Amino acid sequence: MQYLHTTENSRQNGKTASFFLPVLLLLLLPLCLAAAPARTPKAAAEPASQSAPTAQAAPVQAQPVQAMPQRIQPEAAFALMAAEAEKGSGNAMLTLGRFYEQGVGVARNYTKAMEWYEKATKAGQPEGYYNLGVCYEIGMGVTADAAKAVQNYQKAADMGLALAMYKLSSVYIAGTGAAKDAAKGVAQLEKAADAGMAVAANDLGAIYLSGLLGQKKDEKKALAMFTKAADLGNLEAVKNVAVMHKDGVGTKADPATAYTWYLIARRGGYAGEDIARMLGLLEGSLTPAQAQKAQKDADTWIENYVKRQAG
Repeated sequence: MQYLHTTENSRQNGKTASFFLPVLLLLLLPLCLAAAPARTPKAAAEPASQSAPTAQAAPVQAQPVQAMPQRIQPEAAFALMAAEAEKGSGNAMLTLGRFYEQGVGVARNYTKAMEWYEKATKAGQPEGYYNLGVCYEIGMGVTADAAKAVQNYQKAADMGLALAMYKLSSVYIAGTGAAKDAAKGVAQLEKAADAGMAVAANDLGAIYLSGLLGQKKDEKKALAMFTKAADLGNLEAVKNVAVMHKDGVGTKADPATAYTWYLIARRGGYAGEDIARMLGLLEGSLTPAQAQKAQKDADTWIENYVKRQAG
């Protein structure tokens, strides 16, 4: 059997395996996580067989507080955000920090970027702490300091930022900036998953499936986490759920249910070369009535998913 897990390479490449990403971009403009680590599907003999998931930090970019016209000039965008920041908008402060970091409408200035991220934290923005953590981790505008990076990630996590929880999981699993502690790393993954981070749930599924990082192997728990990740929109997890139902891992083998999940994966844009082959094999094992019901179930799942994201 083949399962999918998150890879560091996919995060660095800036790709994504988020389910129905084009639909979500139309329905939801994330308030704070536009630069969150992204990932692409990659097959492995067993999930996370080489190492537990790790993440390279990337600054969070806030969504502008006020909608801006298309093709607005960078200088005008900077002025608009500066005005909003003066009014006390934490989101605008985050955006100004990003503008200074990237040189958008203003000369690049990492020190100024850090100043605005710091102001954003005082305005109650956990993303400000996360971005400060990035600055300290990579030495942007300040001397690199792994311990201070972790302190800021922890503050962001304590304020409920799932991305920071996910980052802390890699800190403890890899032992970068803090003592290596697999149990703490898994605990942070669980917190991130509970906070709605789909990729964290998918990573947990891989960990439980293979009994990694000191966790007891538990196929039923793995299926539950993969299903949770799928429901949260992780396309890799959708494929994992399909495979487990097909092979009877963590549950009784069920070709009809597997067929439903493979349909969801295909309609979500999954590009795995085996999808068409598996759909053909599974459909051939079903009666016309079973295949029709599976297709209807896939349609219903997709409709409900889109409604959840829109609502």
